[in-house]
Amino acid sequence: MPLVRRLTAASRLLWAPLLVTMMVVGCGRVAPVYEPATLTVRSTPPGAAIMIDGAATGQVTPFTFTGVSAAAHQVSVELAEWQADPGMIPVDLRPLDDVAVDFALFQTGVRVTSEPAGARILVDGVDTGKVTPATVAGLQPGTVNISLAKDTWLCLPASVAVDVVEGAVAEVTPQQLGLRSRRTVMLESFGNVNCGTCAQAAQNLVDLCARDGYGPDRALFVEYSVSWPNPTDPMYLANPTENAERYTFYWVMATPLLFVEGVAQPDALDAVAPGNAVAARWDVDPGFLVDVGAVVEVGASIPVTVTLTPLRDVDLTGCSLYVAFYEDVVAYDTPPGTNGQSVFHHVFRDRVDARPALGPLTAGQPATFEVSLNRGATAPGNLTVYAFVQRTADKAVLQAGSTAATVKAQQP
Repeated sequence: MPLVRRLTAASRLLWAPLLVTMMVVGCGRVAPVYEPATLTVRSTPPGAAIMIDGAATGQVTPFTFTGVSAAAHQVSVELAEWQADPGMIPVDLRPLDDVAVDFALFQTGVRVTSEPAGARILVDGVDTGKVTPATVAGLQPGTVNISLAKDTWLCLPASVAVDVVEGAVAEVTPQQLGLRSRRTVMLESFGNVNCGTCAQAAQNLVDLCARDGYGPDRALFVEYSVSWPNPTDPMYLANPTENAERYTFYWVMATPLLFVEGVAQPDALDAVAPGNAVAARWDVDPGFLVDVGAVVEVGASIPVTVTLTPLRDVDLTGCSLYVAFYEDVVAYDTPPGTNGQSVFHHVFRDRVDARPALGPLTAGQPATFEVSLNRGATAPGNLTVYAFVQRTADKAVLQAGSTAATVKAQQP
């Protein structure tokens, strides 16, 4: 019997490689060698996870793979909230090939920015888990309603409708969807040019309102002057009657003295406590807004329009609307008193004599008041008109507004 036929099945397995080798050597042939290829995968934007033949490689774009088998492969990428175009690229690699593939990634969604940043983004009333500025991608084409939520702030308007287009990212800007402070806190300070510590107390207020998040739509301060220890304080003498009316209203007996929304602070020189007091008031929703518009021209009269906008039914019975203006900066070549201060900020100048009495306000029905102030010698570009609602019984200030806050809200 021939040798091959006498082999058992197990023997055949052992002899097979030897027989093949003998055949190759005997025929003078060389076994084929398949050299690997190089594959580079890129995407715009980068950072997409790379899959080859449906398996994750653990690498992200851009990346170059060496030692790739010379064969047909399918390459794809994945990046959260992005879609690839094309979705998959086939490559047929030959030995020693050096091939690059590129993916263009696109999004379908909405990019939302806000001022200030950090607002939660809601789509059709559902929190997306993202905060501004951010892109909410993976949305279905069609119309969606975008709104914002941020503690102590209001989203005005309540929402904005956006058309989502496949493969495009729509923009929602602060001009379309704005954030407005729910409350503007009123700070009133009393001092005198011969008060040794009043300069520091005033500087504390300047520094406070210059802090991030404490702009004129969040914290508004004004400086009044008393008639002691220097009865010739020029800020006091500019309007002695109305300065005196204000410090008498609060029974100011010593300076410096600071009131936050009608409540006297324990220490006007404390640089930290007033900021904390202001922030605490932001948490209390007054239920209405105060908007102030003024026409400041060359004439002495300043026509002012104050609008109270109730966001819910609010009863303001027993409250008055206080409308006034302050001079932004008053500077002297030499200090007018003994405390060394020569630059003064937010100096009270004039108020409306007859303060409008208020009553119940109905949600969605604004109340408008037209009044007039006397500009005097104050330069038109160096003044701010302000208004606040104050309850007479306990002197609590409920809400405030100013032309400075109005300008800030209108800025891009």
